[in-house]
Amino acid sequence: MSYSYKPVLLKAIFENIDDKGRVRVEDLVDYFIDYYEDRREKGLVVEKKTCLYLREYTRKKVENNIFTNPFKRFEDMNFIKRNKDLEYIEIGRHILKKLSDDEKKWIMEQSDRKLREYFGDKMFGYSG
Repeated sequence: MSYSYKPVLLKAIFENIDDKGRVRVEDLVDYFIDYYEDRREKGLVVEKKTCLYLREYTRKKVENNIFTNPFKRFEDMNFIKRNKDLEYIEIGRHILKKLSDDEKKWIMEQSDRKLREYFGDKMFGYSG
């Protein structure tokens, strides 16, 4: 992992997904802003020094960051896509049908574990 963005994206998706497998882009942006601002407020490492969240940013820059970095990787693997109306992303129907609640919970737990490893246990302190 070069940055913490992939597990944060997975957490944002599974905490905001609707019954059709969609997540509003605005909810993703809110989640990313809340996640990194919470780390900053707690005095934790936010991210690498070159990270967008360590300087002034706009919602549009956060959205661009999400779709340039973690989203693109999952999209390339056909796991998620952005809807034509651009307001939503959605998990591939073939994947969503196969995911049980236990598997979704496991994904969230693994995302938390990866974030703890990335930031280090002493600096983690964020439970989402």
